[in-house]
Amino acid sequence: MTLSMDKIQETLSLIFNDSALILIVGISIVILLVIVLVVVVSTMRVRGYKNRFLSVELDNQIKAEHILHIEKELEKYKIKNASNEQELQQFEETKNRLNSSNESFLALQSRFYELEKELSQIDAKLEAVENIYATLQEKHKQLEKRHNEVVEASSKYRITNARLLTKLEMYERSS
Repeated sequence: MTLSMDKIQETLSLIFNDSALILIVGISIVILLVIVLVVVVSTMRVRGYKNRFLSVELDNQIKAEHILHIEKELEKYKIKNASNEQELQQFEETKNRLNSSNESFLALQSRFYELEKELSQIDAKLEAVENIYATLQEKHKQLEKRHNEVVEASSKYRITNARLLTKLEMYERSS
């Protein structure tokens, strides 16, 4: 060890005695410091980029989880939207059926009112005809009674005529 220490001391004294060597050693030290500075700055940048990369990667994971959550919600909303659209379509069909039923009801109601009006007219005619029928029945009974009376009277007159004829014939025979 002493041998190598001695050589180092000799080399140092040789360098310090020669000004060109001092300048070369100074430039070498400056270049070494610049290289060390570049390495340190590069290392710091690499560490910064690494930290930023890890931060961005973590942020991307969080965003990916959030996107998955949003996609699941979107699927739920799509399903709900499809269900709502189906209900809306059924509602439209029901609405159309209701409108059709309303139109049918209004037509039937109109027809009902027409028929009711016609029925009231027919009822009035029927009542008039029934009154006429009752009057005619009354007249029929009166005429039937009179007919019976006339038939009786006619029958009495026939009998009387027959008797008179018989008497007349007897009178003629006797005369």
